[in-house]
Amino acid sequence: MKSYGNTVIYKFIWLFVIVVFVSGCGQSATPTPNVSATGKMLSLNATMAALDVTVQAHQAAQTEAARATATSTPLPTSTPTQTATPGPTIIQDDFSSDTGRWVECGQCKIEGGVMKMGPYPIAIDGGGYMAICKDCGKPQDYKMGVDATFLDGYSDRGFGLLLREQNGSYVDIEITTWQVYGAWLFNNDNNLWYTLIDDGWKTTGNLHPGAQTNRLETEIVSDGGKSTINIRINGQLVTSTTMDAITGRVGLVVGLHSLGIAFDNFYFEGYPLNQPKDNPTPSGPTG
Repeated sequence: MKSYGNTVIYKFIWLFVIVVFVSGCGQSATPTPNVSATGKMLSLNATMAALDVTVQAHQAAQTEAARATATSTPLPTSTPTQTATPGPTIIQDDFSSDTGRWVECGQCKIEGGVMKMGPYPIAIDGGGYMAICKDCGKPQDYKMGVDATFLDGYSDRGFGLLLREQNGSYVDIEITTWQVYGAWLFNNDNNLWYTLIDDGWKTTGNLHPGAQTNRLETEIVSDGGKSTINIRINGQLVTSTTMDAITGRVGLVVGLHSLGIAFDNFYFEGYPLNQPKDNPTPSGPTG
């Protein structure tokens, strides 16, 4: 824009010069010096010089205006800090060694690449026996799985995954050698068991009978104050049920005394979700 404006001005000046020159050529071959013509030429030179000064001043003014515009735009006072989304907590344990992960288990022994629980001595309180995963924390939503094998004792009793534990009350899912499974809540205050699945124990052909190894898995997802428990056995979804959306410790469980189980290939994936403010202890059926 600035270059185009200067060109137009200079074109006008040189057009004026040419007109003056052509007018001069129309006189005699030996013209008499014309003082007035010299005065015009001097005036033209002065005009051109003044024009140069004007153009330079205009350019300087535009440059200053551009600088003022640039500096008048406020710059960010600080760069926003990018907060990385926390990833899930992932734990895998093949029980090749004792890492101190499993706590509060009176009859646990890691040997031969498995963790053995039980058999526990006879007791009358009716509760089960837990091995708490210390590294897993107190999650609300997560995935968890383990390989479980019956070793000895009463074969009609359950064993499996501990889903929630608070102050001795807990929720678990159990399988047996009789090809049945269940989801249960044990209330430590009254030593009573409550089923989370209609009819209590349910039969499934997905379970291998007897002393064969079975893979038991669960995924827990919460919404609207309730947690949905999806139960998989040997890779197949067998049922879903619900419980209150609360946090609690997780791990492994043997349902009653006089039962020995071997666990292997434990997996845990905890989701970093906000936990509810009200976190009551499990105390009874949740529907």
